[in-house]
Amino acid sequence: MKNHARLPAVGGAAALKFTAMAIACMIATPALANADAPQLDDLAQPLLDDVFDGDYAIVAVGAGYLPDYEGSNDYGVMPGVAARGSVGGIGFATRGIGLELDLVPNLPGNVEVSFGPDIRYRTVRSGSVKDDVMDLLPRLDKTVELGFGAGVSVKNVLTPVDSIALSASTRWDVSGNGAGQSISAQLSYFTALSPGMGAGLSAGTTWVNGDYADYYYAISPVGSVATGEQLPTYDADSGFKDWEVRAYYGFDFDGDFRNGGLGLALALSYERLLNSAADTPLTAMRGDANQYAAMIGLGYAF
Repeated sequence: MKNHARLPAVGGAAALKFTAMAIACMIATPALANADAPQLDDLAQPLLDDVFDGDYAIVAVGAGYLPDYEGSNDYGVMPGVAARGSVGGIGFATRGIGLELDLVPNLPGNVEVSFGPDIRYRTVRSGSVKDDVMDLLPRLDKTVELGFGAGVSVKNVLTPVDSIALSASTRWDVSGNGAGQSISAQLSYFTALSPGMGAGLSAGTTWVNGDYADYYYAISPVGSVATGEQLPTYDADSGFKDWEVRAYYGFDFDGDFRNGGLGLALALSYERLLNSAADTPLTAMRGDANQYAAMIGLGYAF
């Protein structure tokens, strides 16, 4: 069975099934491409022999009540789909419009690590947005980001069915748009409440370089004129762009995560934008630095 230390920690098979459903709650479809929607990283670990031994797959669908784009104060319901699993000992998980792999085999004992490539296709503010003034700005080009992630998890921290995970990832724009680099880190804790029920918390932050900040938060003279100077010019700087906390809960419909089948996940998140992400007129004048999200997802494991 393949583990993913980059992907919140749930005791045993509950992790595999629950986190995939949580991911489905937090990804935007291409039809709603302006939203840089919150996404749960996840961690999975083996506990008992079950449907997740060897090759397995989980598919999930969900919906979230999310900001129209990062920094927006306009919200809407956005659908999502997700898949994750393991084939031939290599773990995979969709992340938004992207894919991450875990190339590290399981280790014996309570400590597990992961490492692998991460690719994303970002479509933030590449189409129409709900805010009339923001919609006057030139559209951003869609970008492709490539990078890697790594993580470590420890099982049986406070009880025999809990775990804690620390993960980090970095990605660079490789599409030639000058969208820079981001580095994210997250600490998460999860515990099984029963064989078919679990809950957890996570906290994370993201740092971005100057190119990233300029691409997503700066307003050029051309952009200012496009809005009839309702938005002033703004130069963005590198730095931490946010911190966020998340709470999530999941259960299996037949009371046992280990045998696969159908399950449900619920999640709430709060993100506080910082520095240029909060100070840009895009947020300060037309949006809100406080970002909220509520998600629900339905998944099937086999």
